[in-house]
Amino acid sequence: MPDTEKLGRNNPDWINLVSKLKTLSYSPRILTFMDFDGIPSQSLNWGTTKSARGKYGFALASTSPNLPKERMDLFNTEDKENQIEMINWWKSRGYQIDNRSEISINFKDANKLRNDIDSFFKIYPPE
Repeated sequence: MPDTEKLGRNNPDWINLVSKLKTLSYSPRILTFMDFDGIPSQSLNWGTTKSARGKYGFALASTSPNLPKERMDLFNTEDKENQIEMINWWKSRGYQIDNRSEISINFKDANKLRNDIDSFFKIYPPE
């Protein structure tokens, strides 16, 4: 079993990112849990309610040995055109998109990520 002291929600880069994202105009709903590997984990969540642009959700999760990728998940279950528009917004800012809804990020870029999420929410507010 790996040393879990600096993994998941205990990763210093994750802790810094969470502290920055808590100050957004739309603060995240924070879920804390143990993942399947017994790693203390967290996810930050926005949206998932019906809005004028469909039902969309936006989430970031801490990493673990089995899920090491730093990422954001963005989806709109009722308006695929809007999902494409939202994903293209992130692409236009230089982010890599995988699996049509997963946006690659770097937890160390906390200030840039906070500013980009804040700008994104001005156009696509999580309702």
